[in-house]
Amino acid sequence: MVPDIILEAWDSLKDINIWIRIGLSAIFLLILVALSFWQRTNLETKLLWSFFRGMIQVILFGLILDALFALEKIWVLYLVLLFMCLFAAFTNYQSYPYPKVFLINLFAITSTSIAIMTFAIYSGSFEFFEGIIPEMTGEYIIPMGSMVIAFAMRITGIALERVKSDIMKMQGTIEAALMLGDSPTNAIRFILRDCYRAGLTPTINRVAVLGIVTIPGLMAGMIIGGIPPIVAAIYQIVIFLMLLLAAFSSSIITNYFFTMQFFTKEQQFNLEFLNRIQQIETELKTKSVIERWKKFFKKRKEKKVKS
Repeated sequence: MVPDIILEAWDSLKDINIWIRIGLSAIFLLILVALSFWQRTNLETKLLWSFFRGMIQVILFGLILDALFALEKIWVLYLVLLFMCLFAAFTNYQSYPYPKVFLINLFAITSTSIAIMTFAIYSGSFEFFEGIIPEMTGEYIIPMGSMVIAFAMRITGIALERVKSDIMKMQGTIEAALMLGDSPTNAIRFILRDCYRAGLTPTINRVAVLGIVTIPGLMAGMIIGGIPPIVAAIYQIVIFLMLLLAAFSSSIITNYFFTMQFFTKEQQFNLEFLNRIQQIETELKTKSVIERWKKFFKKRKEKKVKS
């Protein structure tokens, strides 16, 4: 017997209007690809691959959404969140395939997101407090966790790329500071500050215009679902605070461990690491996303054979 959830999904996909909407929205994708080609960003393959992969993932996720929402075993929900963290770290690694970035990002995203979600889940355990999450079910934990993890993934990626680029550009200035006896941490402190500001400022500005310029999707969805606007507004503020904390914390952890690789124990630039970064950037300009997937799994297979 075919499960009811599969039959319902199949009936939905047979609706011609769904495919018409997808076809019309594909026009925007073609425009994006054309603009990318015109500006020579080399993002055409990534745009196409991300769109089709995302569409397939969303459809598959829709198949199990009802089952996830019905979950009440907290350990299973944590496993789902951990899987999301793993996939988020790997997605960042695809865009920034620098040494140890996957493990660094996995640790940063997992530690911050799980800690924040744990507090949100168990905040209702305190006496006289209803808590951030009303019930320990997938209906509340999975959507909220996905927002926290996705935001941490995006901002850590921005911060990592920014700090890498600035260190490479200002290598001479940093070397001068090191020669004068400054530590690597102090020498790049202003770079870290600027990269954090660049990653967080757009979201802070978004919070500042809530209710005047924008109505966030979560708040709009809750209102449409029948939740009082005041309750939805307060809930949205709580979510934004969780997102900002996850993004800032994971960015700090990621950049701390990543920037350590730029310097040797003698507090000098690690020329081997710098050359490796430059080599990777050259490869990124010529290799497609699919080829990077193959290279990643090939390296994993070689490590297993050696061990």
